Amino acid sequence: MDSIRFMPINFRLEAAAALSRLAYRGDELRAGDMHASADYYSRKYGVPIEVFDGLVETFEFVKARVRIEESELIALFGQFEGFESNLHDQFLMLEHSLGKTRVHELNYRIATMIADDDAEPDFDHADLAALMAYAKNLTATDEAKWLFVDSCIRYEEYRARLDRILDQVEPLIREKADLLEPYVKESLGKFEDDASGGKLFSHLSESGLRLDCTKADVYPYLMQFSSIMLYSNVLAAAHFGEEEQTFLSYGVLVDRINNSSKSGRDAVESMLTLLHALDDKRRLEILTALKNRSLYGQEIVAITGLSAATISHHMSELGGAGLISIEKQGVKLLYHLNSKRLAEMAELIQQNFLS
Repeated sequence: MDSIRFMPINFRLEAAAALSRLAYRGDELRAGDMHASADYYSRKYGVPIEVFDGLVETFEFVKARVRIEESELIALFGQFEGFESNLHDQFLMLEHSLGKTRVHELNYRIATMIADDDAEPDFDHADLAALMAYAKNLTATDEAKWLFVDSCIRYEEYRARLDRILDQVEPLIREKADLLEPYVKESLGKFEDDASGGKLFSHLSESGLRLDCTKADVYPYLMQFSSIMLYSNVLAAAHFGEEEQTFLSYGVLVDRINNSSKSGRDAVESMLTLLHALDDKRRLEILTALKNRSLYGQEIVAITGLSAATISHHMSELGGAGLISIEKQGVKLLYHLNSKRLAEMAELIQQNFLS
């Protein structure tokens, strides 16, 4: 790590995160309405409910004032089954990966969107036929497949639609800046005296995320307070000679939640999280494969016979339970088995059932 910059609140990113919450239509309590999310984390991890007051007030302020057609909100910021990210986040990935000029070139967009997580994009053979073939094999609804294809082809039109909504919501988030700044100081202040980034990245490594990058801009993440989001221009750096840069959005309550989780006051919930992650034959197959050695995503695809999208979903579940750690190596992701977490599970079983 050569240098790290701690950035101020990115109000446009926060606007997108708030809209993603508004668009959520699933049954996962922590993913949608901010009231429900705060209650979930308070009950599960023992975080005092008043800790969430500023975040809830900001979200409710936006919710009461934003005016967007339901269909437009869902299309641009909703989560479709079979996809790891919504359309807005997909566009962010494209823009960071390719840069603001090349993202307007269709073949670059196609190559990037259809490349597997740990594979190099094939810019020379990226055409509409490749895009359609990729979409056809996705495990998603026809509506979601069409949106994937259409948004890739008509990127500028969809970007304009996104920007019109973000232009409406961003000023609303800014109005609540005074409520949000204390979260930033508490979460990232302890790292800001280390310009090398060693303190933060050692902390991330302990949490299961290992990064291989030279420069990083770190933003607080408020409306998705329990998440860590990572974007990089490593593709542009590798293929087009741009200076490598990583962008990290760090959930302002990630450490608070993790510390509460480790305090031991919620051993039953911790065990349930682990058991849920293991309650799938395919995830057990993945863990068994990782027992022998660390693997890249494509290696896991080859070993298990599962699709890349299915593997990505299962790795997200296993990572959320702390059963694997992820190492970013350029465009590739290397997955490691977290033996320490499995040992903790064995200890929980010993303490709660066998002693």
